[in-house]
Amino acid sequence: MRPGNDRPHNNVAPSRQTESMGMIGGNRPPNARGESGQRPEFNPNRPPNAGNPQSNARRFQDLSPADRQRVLQNREKFNRLPPQKQQEVRDAARNWERLTPQQQTHIRNDVLPKWQQMPPDRQRAIRQRLGVLQNMPESARNQHLNDPNFTRGMSEEDRAMLRDLSHMHVGAPDPPNE
Repeated sequence: MRPGNDRPHNNVAPSRQTESMGMIGGNRPPNARGESGQRPEFNPNRPPNAGNPQSNARRFQDLSPADRQRVLQNREKFNRLPPQKQQEVRDAARNWERLTPQQQTHIRNDVLPKWQQMPPDRQRAIRQRLGVLQNMPESARNQHLNDPNFTRGMSEEDRAMLRDLSHMHVGAPDPPNE
């Protein structure tokens, strides 16, 4: 095992996966319900063939040479990150995967371009509030977002950005009585 590679592994027989495949779903834990499914490696949370090294290798070979180079460089950069930062990247990827295709398109086409144009001080103010909202149940998150004291000093555009970005941080589910 390589140093810093202390993430939990599933109970699937070992395969020839590379570390970067874990980022695309190839090393997710077994499903929480403990169901074994029809196959021992079956996991409804994993995209089809995500754990299949041959399929991943084929997808990699289908990339253009420039894209292959970019993937390899990104993998090297990821592997140089401290374990905590690697986990943050994995968590962000997991949150992204939970979004619907429409939500992903909205973030990619509407929210991200606005974010990139925003001055650093406004980004910092939004990031600070996102840190407070992170991992909150949706009802508590919405209470904070609607609280004028929580959003004091923010423009309407910044509040809209905060609302959009806060929903990317999928928090704990609401209790049954809410």
